[in-house]
Amino acid sequence: MADLDKNRVYQSNKLIESSHTLTLNEKRLVLCAASMIDSRKPLPKDGYVTIQVESFASVFGMETRHAYEVVRDASDRLFKRDIRRMEQGKIVEQMRWVYHVKYREGEGCVELGFSPTVLPHLTKLNREFTSYQLKQVGGLNSFYAIRFYELMSQFYKIGSRECELSRLRELLDLGDKYPSVKDLQKYVLTPAMNEVNSQTDLTVSLEARRAGRRITGFSFSIKKTDQLALSL
Repeated sequence: MADLDKNRVYQSNKLIESSHTLTLNEKRLVLCAASMIDSRKPLPKDGYVTIQVESFASVFGMETRHAYEVVRDASDRLFKRDIRRMEQGKIVEQMRWVYHVKYREGEGCVELGFSPTVLPHLTKLNREFTSYQLKQVGGLNSFYAIRFYELMSQFYKIGSRECELSRLRELLDLGDKYPSVKDLQKYVLTPAMNEVNSQTDLTVSLEARRAGRRITGFSFSIKKTDQLALSL
C-alpha cells in the first residue's frame, strides 16, 4: 500500500486561482491523485493515476470499509465537475478535471484519467506553482478549509495576502451563497481558518478592509511552522 502521507501535492498557481467547487471527498480524491504524479518522471500515460482505497482511508482517517463507498461516489461526481478561470467576473476558460474513471471492484482501487489540459497544472513543470504535503490537509473536514489552506499556502513566504471581497467570492466559487459579509465570515471564513490553524502547519489571521463602513476585502496574515499542529 502506498504511503500517501509522504507525498507532496503540486498545483500551478493558475489552477489554485481558478474557481471550482467540489465536495470534500471529491477534493480529497483529486489531491490524492495529484500527489502521485512525480514531475521528475514522465507524466502518466494518458493521464491515468490509480488510487488505492486503503491509502485514501489512511490519509483522511477513515475506516477502509467506509472509504470504498466514499471513493466510488466521489469518482462518479468528479467526472461531471469542471474548473473555471475568471477574469473581471466572466468565465474565460473551462476545463474538466477528469475524462476517465474506472472503479476496480476486486482490487480496492479507482483509476482516474486527468484531462490533458489539467494534467500539466498538477506538476512543478509550471514556473509558478504551490506545493504542500498531502498530510497537511488530512485533518481538514470541509472543502472550504482545504481551499483556504491552498490559497494561504501560495503566500506563506510573503507572510500576508490581500484579497478583494469579489475576488475571494470567485476563488471560493460561492455564487449567490452567503451574500452578506457577516454570513460569509461566520459560515465560511472563520470555520475554515480555525480548522487550518488547528490542523495544519499554517497559522492565519484576518482583518477586514473597509471603505467607510462597508467591508471591501480582507487582509490575511500567514505564518508557517515546521510541523502539524498538535491536538490538545
